[in-house]
Amino acid sequence: MRLFVRNHGTIPDRLLSLLRREKVQEITSFAQHAQHGAGSCANKQYPQATLKTVFSGNIPSSGTSRQQTGLLGYPLFSSHQGFFHCWFLCEAHCNELVKQILSEPPGINTLKLFDDLSNAICVYADCIKFIAENAPNDKIARAAIVCNSNAHEFVEKLNTNVDLYRAIKAVADSSDTFSSLNSEDVTALMSFLHDMDLSGIHLPDQIRHSYVQHMSEIATAGNNFLQLGQKPVLIKFDDAPRALHNYKSIMKENHNKKVEFIELHGPGSDHVMTDVREFAFRNYHAFDQDKENELMNLLGARHKMARSVGFKSFSERELRNTMAGSPENVSNFLNNLHSELKPLVDLEFEHIKFAKAEENRHDFGEPKIYPGDGQYYSRVLNERCLVDNHKQDMFLDMLEFENVIEGLNVFCEDVLKISLVTEIPMQGELINTNVVKVGVFDDKEGLIGYIYLDLFERDNKTPRTCLHTITCGTKTQLPVVVLQCSFLMNPRKQEMGQYHYHRINLDQVQTLFHEFGHALHAILGRTTYQATSGTRGPTDFSEIPSMLFENFISHPEIYYAVVNPFAIYSDSDFKLGRKNLFNTPYSALKTETSILYSLLDQELHSDTLPTSTNEIANKLFSKYSHLSPLEGTAWHHRFAHLYFYGARYYSYLWSQSIANLIFYNLFHDDPFNEKAGEKLKEFLRRGSGTDFKSSLDELVGYEFGQDDMIAAIVEPLKVFNNSYLDKQDISKKWW
Repeated sequence: MRLFVRNHGTIPDRLLSLLRREKVQEITSFAQHAQHGAGSCANKQYPQATLKTVFSGNIPSSGTSRQQTGLLGYPLFSSHQGFFHCWFLCEAHCNELVKQILSEPPGINTLKLFDDLSNAICVYADCIKFIAENAPNDKIARAAIVCNSNAHEFVEKLNTNVDLYRAIKAVADSSDTFSSLNSEDVTALMSFLHDMDLSGIHLPDQIRHSYVQHMSEIATAGNNFLQLGQKPVLIKFDDAPRALHNYKSIMKENHNKKVEFIELHGPGSDHVMTDVREFAFRNYHAFDQDKENELMNLLGARHKMARSVGFKSFSERELRNTMAGSPENVSNFLNNLHSELKPLVDLEFEHIKFAKAEENRHDFGEPKIYPGDGQYYSRVLNERCLVDNHKQDMFLDMLEFENVIEGLNVFCEDVLKISLVTEIPMQGELINTNVVKVGVFDDKEGLIGYIYLDLFERDNKTPRTCLHTITCGTKTQLPVVVLQCSFLMNPRKQEMGQYHYHRINLDQVQTLFHEFGHALHAILGRTTYQATSGTRGPTDFSEIPSMLFENFISHPEIYYAVVNPFAIYSDSDFKLGRKNLFNTPYSALKTETSILYSLLDQELHSDTLPTSTNEIANKLFSKYSHLSPLEGTAWHHRFAHLYFYGARYYSYLWSQSIANLIFYNLFHDDPFNEKAGEKLKEFLRRGSGTDFKSSLDELVGYEFGQDDMIAAIVEPLKVFNNSYLDKQDISKKWW
């Protein structure tokens, strides 16, 4: 059954059921599903509501049960003193597990105790990290930051504990024990050994101690680099173009005088005026020696750390035990993708140059396309393309958030047979009253996990989009995650005290679906060991579900059915959309930029420590980008992924290619295919507990290689180019 409204206007049964689900319903109380790390609702008198009801403001968001607890359901997290007490208990528990491991003869129990140790420290550290970044007050923030540092140091001590290493290695070295392990046991065992090998555990004491020192240097330099990269640029009011005079301004002392400055928080790539875009980009991305110094400190510390534990480079260390496997494989993938993509970028670039020439007819000669121009004109031409194809409303309409979140729930119910049901939290459980607690229910298994939806901006909240895994899903542990975004709230509704938000655009919808893909990966995990569950795998594997969910919302039938279900469209509206994903118009240049960033990430973390990051960035820019550089700029100084995803930024493109393979082979022709949904669920349940490649081959349906992965990115772009771009007449050039 095709789940969209056709031109005769009938409404499918699924959409009628969507309306019925808006009604407030009572469900089994939270107390019946006791679990480690999440609170429980002891009072059945509080009814549960659908996500749409909560986010539309029809019921108050701040309702809680009468039972008291602490943040994330941990009673000790109710005060700042409790964080230190909890750390004392966690450390004592971990030390007791270490004693048990060392007293055990090598065997399967050693492996299970090792996983218990890993789980104990990870649960605490992941909770603390999330709270430290989003604490409700300064006392809790300071306590969480100190405890987070303590946990980090304790983890490094465990990773360099020779006795622990010998205990786990004895399991691998014992032929009798090793032969009795199943494939999931072996994967977990190799994962533990790999993590400790990365710390140079097998090397002399002096080198192990230097490793710990280098890790501390990396953390310091990385945090400094991030803080500098997040700072706005201050421009004297009189020096800024008039078009920027409505930006936020502040008064500062300058030579004993009060001077007004404009705060520039971005590169201005969305501004309609060419000179303003150039001015904003030059200033926001201007070369900064302090940023350069901190980035060099970060790279230097990583280089020394990797060399000290026996690797040629930081990249080689990071890519060991990933799907890519080595820097050489990553380089081949990126360069081959760039070669295949180049003709498509050439065509898009001709359109972009023509568009800029049209807007600047007074300028003579061929126009130069600077970095800010590329993003701006891609968006403008994208909108023009959609107007030509009568599909502008898909992208340009702002969407009601409550419809989007309910649409996500509808998709999960139809395809994956799981439901998202709001839960009443205990007092003190939520980090903010705007956070919504959701129980995830499987049709057959019942409650399978919890998601805290922390989706909107507020004071004291780190403006990040990410997933925090609080507890991993295993056969004995219910998963708990926090899905964090920073969408804008509706100021007028906020003042009125209603729980209602701005509409969001398609980019933000894709962001929500991307992060939900991560959340579902964690929630569905049912491995024996937490170390191999959900998002615990390597980055180029764990990003696959999130990229797959971007594909879901980009499919026209899914988009119409779950995001904009009551629009009336005919089958002809899908003529272009059914053959390619909605995110393909003018996407080749964007993909080229991702390749450039990935190659820079690899080059900076290669076996040769650079003397100047700007020199390498400019060299790669001239080779791999169609855009013209702006002299005096250093765009990579604000590239935060160099810290968060050091040597692993390629993972987005790698995962996108595999996600596309999964989507085109399982869901493209029938996006609501229940059998395909069941196959996907089974794949996600396994986590990284089985061989990555064989699991993916089984899911896709055949053994694929790197050529297939590259084609999975390029072919959708070719379809769009062939059906639209190469039919446009741009022969009349202004230059």
